[in-house]
Amino acid sequence: MKSLALSLIAVNFCLYSISGIAQQEPNRAELQEIIITANRVPQSVDAVMAATTIINRETIRNSQSQSLIELLSGQPGMQLAQSGGQGAQTSLFLRGTESDHTLILIDGVQITTSTGAAGRLELIPLDQIERIEIVRGPRSSIYGSEAIGGVVNIITDTEVDPGFSGNFSVTAGTQGSNNTNLGLQGGNQSTTLALNVSHRKTDGINFRESGSADDDGFENDTAALSLHHQLNDRIHFSANYSRFDSSADYDDGIVNIESQQLSAGFSVALTDNWNSSIRIEGFKEDNNDLSAFGITQSQSENNKINWHNTLLIDGSNQFTFGLDHVEQELLYASFGAMQTDTSRDNDGVYGVYLRNSELADTTLSLRHDDNERFGNQTTGSIALGKNLSQTVRAWISYGTAFKAPNLIDLYVDFPSFFFFANPNLKPETSKNVEVGLQLQALGAQWKFNAFRNDIDDLITTDASFTTLENAQKARINGLEASVEILLADWTMNADLTLLDHENQSTNQELLRRPNQTLALNVAREFGDFDFAVNLLAQSDHHDIDPTTFGSSIVGGFATTDLVLGYRLNATMGLRLRVGNIFDKDYQFVDGFYTLGRTAQLAFNYRF
Repeated sequence: MKSLALSLIAVNFCLYSISGIAQQEPNRAELQEIIITANRVPQSVDAVMAATTIINRETIRNSQSQSLIELLSGQPGMQLAQSGGQGAQTSLFLRGTESDHTLILIDGVQITTSTGAAGRLELIPLDQIERIEIVRGPRSSIYGSEAIGGVVNIITDTEVDPGFSGNFSVTAGTQGSNNTNLGLQGGNQSTTLALNVSHRKTDGINFRESGSADDDGFENDTAALSLHHQLNDRIHFSANYSRFDSSADYDDGIVNIESQQLSAGFSVALTDNWNSSIRIEGFKEDNNDLSAFGITQSQSENNKINWHNTLLIDGSNQFTFGLDHVEQELLYASFGAMQTDTSRDNDGVYGVYLRNSELADTTLSLRHDDNERFGNQTTGSIALGKNLSQTVRAWISYGTAFKAPNLIDLYVDFPSFFFFANPNLKPETSKNVEVGLQLQALGAQWKFNAFRNDIDDLITTDASFTTLENAQKARINGLEASVEILLADWTMNADLTLLDHENQSTNQELLRRPNQTLALNVAREFGDFDFAVNLLAQSDHHDIDPTTFGSSIVGGFATTDLVLGYRLNATMGLRLRVGNIFDKDYQFVDGFYTLGRTAQLAFNYRF
């Protein structure tokens, strides 16, 4: 879509020009944030040699997004395909990889199901999210399977000060949407406890062009609980629990999902330089899909125990290592389906070495997985970086990753449809090379990441359309550019993602991956008032026609959102969000409607 490409270039040129007259450069120290997800150890974002994004609580609140999907859309490297309105199933193609190539975590607990479906991002309420850490690029050498495109860690755990406090919010808007949230937290110097509950409901919109004209509603109840206890100067206990109960309508059907995540563990300072922890994690999801074809039921469960260690050798060298044991189980029942096996185990050992030196900073990681079904898999990565000046840092990295076949592809046959699982499937594998550049110049903070990802042994249907095989491969080239500008009292952010991707087995572009995505945010405060304008633009992309099942093209689009806020006093505030303010008609998935103009008014109270 040439017009969009020209627009992207023009917007970036304008931002570059504006930054040249910015009154002052951002203070580098003030911009430093800590990220844990990248290497399973706390690090400054500026020191991590990987493409990262952190979305904090203030950003989430100010966005007034209706859902996590809206919040993530436009983030660098993010392509999200939503099949309808709120609650509709959504696929994340991080950096153009497959929808199950991104590891989704809640408080570090993997929520990917054994059915192959990625974590249900559309079910996670924004009210309970304290922070989101996104790491783009391969991370299998640290986490194991799934992390070909990267890792998204959704953190609900809240830092609680001694005493008692809380927050309450209520939101109402178009399509009969309403959302109520209550958060309570408190404790003393050694023990803290936080509880958050929410209810979300909407009458929805009609999802499909070819389906019945009725609206498809969505309802979701959630709860999150966290506990921290400092036993003594060296031993700390923590536990987190969250639960989602949802019901989503679609044409001639309804999906009910119950999901639970639990983690608990001890962290012990064995010495002043050695910290060791034991952590148990559990994830369980019950999915009941009632359609015109009958009922499909799946019960997916992942249980994990992790021993994790961080050893500070000296001021320049740090070593992190650990062991994972994971047990996965799936019970699947559907019309015409027969399951031949239900479970598998995986043992993993990993190590990460971090070194800072004048010559170059180094990050090395290596992991070996021993899977009960497909055998052994070894992945690794290396990254080298250097501060070229006080305001310029560059790095280069190479990493490998893999995605294990899911339990449905391995063990669920559909003899009534003459389609059979393949227990001999191998993992999908990838090799990724990347260059990163961070700098402060012309009053702005800039980030650039260029990468090439080659993915082999992609699982697809065989030529007879009766089973699956590892037969395809893909190449994805990409460029991500971000700029943040502080101009007087104005804050401007722009994120540009450019992709060049191909299924090398078919010589066709990958489906539902726009080649160009731009997100632009402009915000300012005026005393007790604040406002923000958000633009999201995407080029066209290839898809599958829902009627003919042939190839189709989904057109590009640009939407604009407006957010207005007013602080009533120190504890209460109002926020109004008008989404898709120009009522643009567009689609992510061919044949599925998206939201037109929407409006939500929220009241927030902190006590």
